[in-house]
Amino acid sequence: MLTLTDSAAAMIARLREQSGASGDLALRIAKPFDTPGLQMTLAEHPDPDDLVLDDPRARVFLDPVAAVRLNDQVLDARSSESGSAFFLG
Repeated sequence: MLTLTDSAAAMIARLREQSGASGDLALRIAKPFDTPGLQMTLAEHPDPDDLVLDDPRARVFLDPVAAVRLNDQVLDARSSESGSAFFLG
C-alpha cells in the first residue's frame, strides 16, 4: 500500500486549498493510456475501479495500474524555488 509522508499530505491539502473547489478533493494518481508515466490530478470522487487510500491527513485515489506500480512506495512532496509542487516516489 502507498504511504504518504507528512510533506505529501500537507502538499495535497495546499493543492486542494489553491484549487478553490467547493468539494472535498483528493489526489488521484492514474496511468493515462497515451503516456508511459503516471498522472496526478485532483478529483472529488474515485473512479469505480480506484483503490482509495483514506489516510487521516489526506485522501488518495489510485487507478488499478497506479496501485500496482506504487505498492509499498512512499509518496513525498517538495516545493521548488518557483513555488511549484512536485512529488517524489
